[in-house]
Amino acid sequence: MDKFSLIKLLSDTSRFNMFMKLLEYDELSVCEIEELVGIKQSNTSKHLKKFKDLEIVSSKRVKNMIKYKIKEDFLNENADLIKYLMM
Repeated sequence: MDKFSLIKLLSDTSRFNMFMKLLEYDELSVCEIEELVGIKQSNTSKHLKKFKDLEIVSSKRVKNMIKYKIKEDFLNENADLIKYLMM
């Protein structure tokens, strides 16, 4: 992954907050992210698409909703960044 693209992605306040909530809660639906971050559902979905395009998050269907999670590969490859952001 291009590091510049990652920095650009996380430079948006809403996306940064979404990323931090996904780190904190491990797995969240669009509705849960919307409520935690305080942005509209349509914006949440658009931001999640950007995360998926950069292969940062994965998704799975659980009953009638889709849950999003940060990929383990991403976490392992960017452990130093994650530690820095968690400070």
